[in-house]
Order: sequence, then C-alpha cells, then structure tokens
Amino acid sequence: MRVNLRGLAFAVGLLLVIEVLTATVITSLYVPRPSEVVHALWLELQRGDILSGVGTTMGAYARGLGIAIVAGVLLGAALGASRTAWELFRIVIEFLRPLPSVALIPFSILLLGVGSTTTVAMIVYASLWPILFNTYYGVRGVNEVSVDAARTFGLKRWQVFLRVQIPSAATNIATGVRVSSAIALILVITVEILTRSGGLGYYIVRMQVAIRTEDMYAGIVVVGVLGYAIAMLMGALERRLVFWNADVLEDGNR
Repeated sequence: MRVNLRGLAFAVGLLLVIEVLTATVITSLYVPRPSEVVHALWLELQRGDILSGVGTTMGAYARGLGIAIVAGVLLGAALGASRTAWELFRIVIEFLRPLPSVALIPFSILLLGVGSTTTVAMIVYASLWPILFNTYYGVRGVNEVSVDAARTFGLKRWQVFLRVQIPSAATNIATGVRVSSAIALILVITVEILTRSGGLGYYIVRMQVAIRTEDMYAGIVVVGVLGYAIAMLMGALERRLVFWNADVLEDGNR
C-alpha cells in the first residue's frame, strides 16, 4: 500500500497550525496543545489504562460487527432471493430501520442491563441495516442472463444462489460491511459514554469529569486512530477479497 504523502503532509501542517494557535491565540485550559496531548497519550500508554479501554472497546466492537455481518448477509441474501420473503418481512424491516440506535439504548439497558451485552446488541442493531440492504440489492441486481445460463447448465436453485448470486453481490456486500464498520465504532463509543460500562468511551468520560483535558483528548485521538486503522483494514480486505472490482482496485492504487 502506498503512503498518502499529500494527506500526511496536510495532517502534519494542520497540527503545526493548531499548535501555534493554542500556544498564542487560544490559551484555554480546555484546549490543550497537540504536543501536550501527545505527551499525555504517551504517559497513558505506559500506565496501560488506556490500553485496557482499547481492549474492552475492540472486543465488543468485533463481536457486534461479526454478528451483524453474518446476520446481515444471511437475511439480505434470503430476502433478495425470495420476493415472497421480502413482502412478508418488509413492513417490519421498514419500521425498524429508521429507528435511531441511540434512542433504543434506554430500552436495551432495561432489557439487558448495563454491560457488554447491551453494547454488542446496539452495535448489531445499528450495523445490520447497511449490510442487509446492500446484500439484498446485490442479490436482486444479479444479471438474469447469468442466472438463466447457470440453470441451462443444470445447476439447481441453491447452487445458482451460492455460485452465481452471492459472488455477483460480493461488491455490494463489501460496501455494506465497510459502511457498517464505521457505524459500529460510533455505536460502541456512544454506548460506553452513556452507560459508563468501561472501554474507551468510559475512559473519555472519566477524564472529562476529572478535568484531565489532555488525557481526555488523548482518548479521543485513540478513537480516531482506531477508526482510521479500521478503514484501512477494510479497504485492504475488500481489494483482496473482491479483486475483480475495478473501482476498488483503482481507489486502492491512488
């Protein structure tokens, strides 16, 4: 993978500008200099407190996103392959899909209690829809000529489904997973902040309450780094697994 030198240079330049502004113009206790945040982050990494939060957050993140991927692909593929199933579940799906995930957190706490179960459940709920609908439209959008050709060669319906429809929908599925990977990180931090059940979200709240602003910003920086790393990982996996998609390859080579 090539290093985005222009993007890296812009980010470094922006940090230098912020460093100068926070040292000369914006002199506030609540807006520390980037150098102070980096120093606080280094100290927290040595103590291990922030690393413990990363472990808790990423554990819930991985479980929630993994469940959402499996459920979203299976349900989306089944609904895309059967118009009867889509018509049967459509009203329920269209009712649940617009509900904000954050609005369901109090209900989830009452039902599941405060802890990792609630966090994982909210991640699954929020991350499910992009994967489900991308899979659904991917399966529905398969070229009928390909399906008819497979049937001409004697493939049964389930074989056509596995060998033609699912591979043809792989690009859509990968897009849904990439979108959901970002949504899952947003949800895990949000739930941890609201429930204070541990993880990076709880770490950020603790530092804010203790007025340790440098440490609070250090936690936020770690969340941003995790988000960037996840985006890069998902892009690399998509280029490797969906290697026939020219748009993905072109985007990865820029």
